[in-house]
Amino acid sequence: MEEKEKPLNGDARRGTQILTSLFYISAFLLMYAYVLYPVVLIALSAWQPRRAGSDGDCAAGAPAPPLSIIVAAYNEEGCIAQKIENFLSCRYSGEAEMIVVSDGSSDRTAEIAESMACERVRVIRQPERRGKGVAVNAGANAARGEVLVFTDANAMFAADALEKVARPLRDKSIGLVTGVSHYSGDSIGSVYQRYEQMLKGLESRLGLVAGADGALYALRRDLFKPLDPALINDFVHPIIASLAGAQSVMAGNAIALEEFSAAGEFARQVRMVSQQALVYFRLLPELIAKRLWRSILVLTSHKLLRWLTAPLLAIGVIATVSLARYGGTFRVVLGMEILFALVAAIGRVAIRRGAEGKATFAYQFIALNCAQAIGLWRCFSGEVPVVWKPRNL
Repeated sequence: MEEKEKPLNGDARRGTQILTSLFYISAFLLMYAYVLYPVVLIALSAWQPRRAGSDGDCAAGAPAPPLSIIVAAYNEEGCIAQKIENFLSCRYSGEAEMIVVSDGSSDRTAEIAESMACERVRVIRQPERRGKGVAVNAGANAARGEVLVFTDANAMFAADALEKVARPLRDKSIGLVTGVSHYSGDSIGSVYQRYEQMLKGLESRLGLVAGADGALYALRRDLFKPLDPALINDFVHPIIASLAGAQSVMAGNAIALEEFSAAGEFARQVRMVSQQALVYFRLLPELIAKRLWRSILVLTSHKLLRWLTAPLLAIGVIATVSLARYGGTFRVVLGMEILFALVAAIGRVAIRRGAEGKATFAYQFIALNCAQAIGLWRCFSGEVPVVWKPRNL
């Protein structure tokens, strides 16, 4: 004969209510961050006029602004020559120069770049490694162009990328334009990039983006401010543009090509999120003081809630395990969680055997979100790196 379940006493009932509330709160926040937030962006953009520049439109007849492309490089001897050749081969209707800043490189980065120096390519040597922020400051200080274009040494421009990323800036209300990076192959990186670009396209309709693409973005020189070395430039610059009253938009046809490596992505996410979180919490009071509520909405929804994915998932799993004994919805959810965990475990085995295909997506989703949570924790604990090891080393 089946034993009847004993009724819950007061303390147990309160504990169950708390767990149930935690489950639904965490589930809602995850649903909002990944599904509802794009709906909110669509709704907000429907209430304001179409933004010039979001699809490459520009003021008719306006001249192409002079560009200064800034490359902060540390031990990039394997790709710096290709990067310079790539720049020189790009089509651009105005003037453009490249400034390569070697940040204390211990390999032949500076020598290779100097051997290719010309009227359009200049090289700055920093004898000691001081971090990307200091290198970016040095490049911006030496720049002659009206527009600063920031890029990574290992990101290669499409032939018309500079033309496309600069064109929206002919509209004087636009202060920053981000291009998009494309990863080769069918990796979680390429899937994640497509999702990110969809969000940035929707944000762009509001004149905002939650972070520029470090592979390619352009900023008006008069908006540039010398960086604190701990602040990551591609995250802080859109916020600076907002604080100055300028729009930030995405040029979806301004493309840079990069390679994605799952092996190096964990450390990269830890570093990036620790730096981005530092920027978020340091500049949030200024955004609040200026009542830039849409900027706060975009940054909190697109970034902060995504950084909290792993803790929210952990809360949901703990609550589900405890509540599954009561049957119903929680048993179904627990079953789905177990299935996802099994798929992730299979993905982990596949990665150990050298695979990086779709079978590894569940594992990589968990791993990369754990990396983001670690990055957030390092921000709170004061462990934000100023220098780091590039992915190709």
